[in-house]
Amino acid sequence: MNRGLTQVEMARKLGISTSYLNQLENDQRPLTVTVLLQLTRVFGVDASYFSPDAQQRTVRELAELLPGIGDDELTEFALRFPAVAQGVRDIPSLFDASLANPHISVRDFFQDNENYFDDLDTAAERFALQAPSRQLRLTRLAAAFDREHGYTVRFNQHTAGARSIVDTHTREIRLRTGLTEAQQCFELSYHYGLIEHARLIETHVRPLADATARQLGRHGLGQYFAAAVTMPYGEILAAAEATRYDIDMIAARFGTGFESTCQRLGTLQRPGERAVPFVFVRTDRAGNISKRQSTTSFHFAQRGGTCPLWVVHRAFETSNRVTRQVSVMPDGRTYLWMARMVQGPAVGFGTPRQEHAVALGCDAAYADRLVYADGLDLSPESATPIGPGCETCPRLECPQRAFPALVPAARLT
Repeated sequence: MNRGLTQVEMARKLGISTSYLNQLENDQRPLTVTVLLQLTRVFGVDASYFSPDAQQRTVRELAELLPGIGDDELTEFALRFPAVAQGVRDIPSLFDASLANPHISVRDFFQDNENYFDDLDTAAERFALQAPSRQLRLTRLAAAFDREHGYTVRFNQHTAGARSIVDTHTREIRLRTGLTEAQQCFELSYHYGLIEHARLIETHVRPLADATARQLGRHGLGQYFAAAVTMPYGEILAAAEATRYDIDMIAARFGTGFESTCQRLGTLQRPGERAVPFVFVRTDRAGNISKRQSTTSFHFAQRGGTCPLWVVHRAFETSNRVTRQVSVMPDGRTYLWMARMVQGPAVGFGTPRQEHAVALGCDAAYADRLVYADGLDLSPESATPIGPGCETCPRLECPQRAFPALVPAARLT
């Protein structure tokens, strides 16, 4: 927000002292509800402009459930009564079992932790740094299984099916043939993390509501640990900054795929060493989102489809090439997106090959740190207007609208 005012002039308009305003600007005092509402009244700025990312996601979810109420009121409600706001967000799960399924519970669990688990990440990094190359890590993992847990690792075993199999009777871990070194490292690290750090993982998943959700949570944290061993935090952050987040160059550095590299980049939120905060999403041609994580305020619709103008859908048209987009959401926030189609391994003639589109996005404020911003007009005026989905999108004149919005007319004016 740039109005060309001095601190003295702005403080006078807001009815607060200059010293208090200075403290607010330097994050030395919290932004109170009273001052927030005064900012919105005096300067005509949406209250969500000042909300942190987690707060903004809350407001957007409340807007879906309470479509007749303005953003300013929802923001004040979320600030004043956070526990009640969370209760309102949980109401649909009481009536719709599909919203209370364990997959959604685990997705929200990762979201609430900003997709970063410091104890697991640092444990994985310590393990990885004792063996600085992929080959040495594989050797160390195999030795650790044998010495610490009595398992023998067998490489290049079965030719089809799961990438790895744990046989508790023969005490063997068998890896499928044809895996790259990075994939072998990931699979072994996954099983090692689940065994070696079982208590730590159990502490994290204990708050999850039911046994199925906790099992899915263990699986997700095992994969998290594996990614952190395969792509250790300090190394991948350094590679990202050195290459301006060039995904292909980072993937080449670690021998990983485009998708797994994007997903790991979306977890780099260590306090004091934060990377660019990203949104990560994976979808199929039908628009079914099978993976999603966010450390930003970007709002995923809780129901209905995704926006057809979103770049993730165009990625299927340009295989093996990154497609870029600058988009603006209805709340005025502008994002830079990179999307690409990824394919699973060939499985023989006549058998469909797995295909997904993977997208990574960030707030336009971080765009200058990414090579993908080069040559793009990042202004909101030139951005593609997208929304969370037709049901909750207020863009009534959108040429791609599939069906009417559920938002009352009073809210759209």
